[in-house]
Amino acid sequence: MADLNERDAKLVQWLTEAHTKESELEADLTAHIGLTQKQSYKNRLRKHLTETRDHKRRVASRVKQLGGSVDSGPSVTGAVTGVAGKTVAAVKGQVGVMRAVVTEQAETHLRNAQEELREEHVEIAMYKRIETFATEVGDRDTARLAKAIRRDEERMAKFLDAEMLRLVKDVVRAEVPRQQRQTRSSRSSTRRSGSSSRSSSSGRSSSSSGRSSSGRSSASASRSGSSSGRSASSSSRSGSSGRSGSSSGRSGSSSGRSSSSSRSKSSGRSSSGSTGQRRRTTSSAR
Repeated sequence: MADLNERDAKLVQWLTEAHTKESELEADLTAHIGLTQKQSYKNRLRKHLTETRDHKRRVASRVKQLGGSVDSGPSVTGAVTGVAGKTVAAVKGQVGVMRAVVTEQAETHLRNAQEELREEHVEIAMYKRIETFATEVGDRDTARLAKAIRRDEERMAKFLDAEMLRLVKDVVRAEVPRQQRQTRSSRSSTRRSGSSSRSSSSGRSSSSSGRSSSGRSSASASRSGSSSGRSASSSSRSGSSGRSGSSSGRSGSSSGRSSSSSRSKSSGRSSSGSTGQRRRTTSSAR
C-alpha cells in the first residue's frame, strides 16, 4: 500500500470500518433469513442482503481507488478492526440460532428485527460521518458513495420500524389468550366512556357557570333596583320641597298684596282726614 496523506488515510480508515460493518450485517442477515418463516419479512431481508453485498463491494472499490486495502487498512488498527468485525458477526449468528431454539417464532422475528434496526442506525450514522468528512475535504466521489448507501440504510430502517409494530402484534396473538387482550370493541367502548365522562363534566361545568351567572345577574338587578328606589325617594323629596317652596311663594305674594292694599287704604284715609281739616279751617276763617 502506497503512503497516504492525512486526508486519504482518514477516509480509508473510516471506509474500512464501514466495509467491516457491512460484512457483519451480511452474516446477520444470512442467519436471520434462515430463521424467518414470515414470507413478507423474509423477502425484505433478502432484498437488503443483496444491497448489503453491493455496499460492501462498492466501499472496497473506493478504498482501493484511494490507495488503501480493506484487508489490511492504512494501519494495524484497520486490520484489527476487520478481524474483530468478522468475529463479532460469527458470534452473533450463533446467538441468533440459539435464540430461535429457546423462544417462540413470533418473538424470534421481533428480536431479530430489533437487532437489525439497531445496526441500521449505526450504519446511517457512520455513512453520514463519512459523507460530511468527504464533503469538507473535497472528495466528491466518496461523498456521493456514502450518501447513496446511507439512503438505502434509511429505507431499510423505516421498513424495520414499521415491521416491529406488526411483529409485536404477532407476539400478542401467539402468546396472550384472547380474553386477556383488549379488542377493538373494548377499545371503542373505553373511548366512548371517556368521551361521555368528558361531556358530562362539561355539562355540569356549564350548568354551574349558568347558575353562577344567573345569581350574579339577579344580585346586579337587585342592586340596580335599590339604586332606582333611592333615586325615586330623592326625587320625591325634591318634589315635596319644590311644592313647599311654591306654596311659600304664593303665600308671600298674597301677603305682599294684602300689605299693599292695607297701606293704600291707610294712606287714603289719612288724605281724606287732612282734606276735611283744611276745609273746616277755611270755613272758620271766612
